[in-house]
Amino acid sequence: MVFLLPAGSAAQELPARKEIRFSYLSVIPSLSVQEIYNDNIYFGNGSNSTTELKESDWIIHTKPGLLLDYNLNYRGALKLGYAGDFARYAKNSVNDWHTNRGWLDLNYQPPGGLIVKIKNMLIDAQDPYGAPNEYGLGRRTMRWLNDFAGTAGFKFSEQFKLLTFYNFFKQRYGSRIDFAQNYTSGEIGTGGEMKVADKTWLFLRAFSGRRGYDTHLAGITSSNDASYGWKKITTGLTWDSEARFEGEVNMGYQWNSFKNSQDKNNKPYKDTSSFIADTSVRFLQTKARTLTLSLIKNMQQLQGGENGYFTNTALGIGMHQLISSRISVQADCSYAVNKYSSQYSYYAGRKDKILMAQASLNYLLSDWLAIGIGYSRLKNSSTDSLNGYRVNQLSISLDMNPSFLPRRPAGTRARAR
Repeated sequence: MVFLLPAGSAAQELPARKEIRFSYLSVIPSLSVQEIYNDNIYFGNGSNSTTELKESDWIIHTKPGLLLDYNLNYRGALKLGYAGDFARYAKNSVNDWHTNRGWLDLNYQPPGGLIVKIKNMLIDAQDPYGAPNEYGLGRRTMRWLNDFAGTAGFKFSEQFKLLTFYNFFKQRYGSRIDFAQNYTSGEIGTGGEMKVADKTWLFLRAFSGRRGYDTHLAGITSSNDASYGWKKITTGLTWDSEARFEGEVNMGYQWNSFKNSQDKNNKPYKDTSSFIADTSVRFLQTKARTLTLSLIKNMQQLQGGENGYFTNTALGIGMHQLISSRISVQADCSYAVNKYSSQYSYYAGRKDKILMAQASLNYLLSDWLAIGIGYSRLKNSSTDSLNGYRVNQLSISLDMNPSFLPRRPAGTRARAR
């Protein structure tokens, strides 16, 4: 895929969402209505008419949103947000689902060097897209999760920062059959940052964490579940908020060690270690062109009752281009490899190769309304024939109070929690 467009378009400005101002408070409402044709709503491959359904449908997505952005008098900002996604199927109405997301984002840096950052995401989900370990893919599952990240530290000079971290993640499923996916994770860490160029910082961080499975049924107990701890060291680059780069180049190494020696079937747990990456970078190349890059590598535990995991390695690239003051295009692609490891034969030798590509064209009808069309393709070439699939989607959307700013970097696979 080639990401080249005429250089003359670089002079255009990127229009942002309209906001309602009350002194230091900005209120930013949004609403999107999207019609999607999906040719494989169950992620099936048709190899088995009973268990691997391949079904197409038209789906209407209604996506309301609201963002409250409070400026802390040039010392940072406090943001509160909500985003919903309500999906309705034309033929398979039993599959109708919804997802509600609420978040808090605090960035506070008063005079004197103190640094406080808090991010919290709460999600109530009922969708067929599965968890980070792909559990429930293609099957509507009910779950909620809370993802918290806290940072506190001190900026000693214009050249050095010392930081501490606390991250917390919890998920709960709504059905008893999904109990082996209920877990709580937490980690603490410390690190330092050194300025190496204008608005660019080199960091080194160390973390220690633990995941504990919360629900014990069907022969799973606290003495045989897959609870484990980890230690990791990461390093990379990050940038000030005014820089043309956004995000982090983040790489490191992680060691996992299991609390128990055997699972419920007396299969031994084996401690693991691996190179890891959590890189997500957005680069404002010009006022009209933004490039994105993501590199993810982690180990995803499959469930709380068996020893089994896969190593996820994924690379994504994307581009957002404003062609004129009213027309923008976006293209993303990613390639991921999931390599499975387990004491159980049904995981033996399994490897998934997942390719995703998508493109969209958007036209700004007015300051408060845009129309868009898009296409995406997702293909999993798995060594296990029952897990392979192809999904094609065509979409048309209306966005009220749209932003022509790009979305998050190309989604490769979800991060480990």
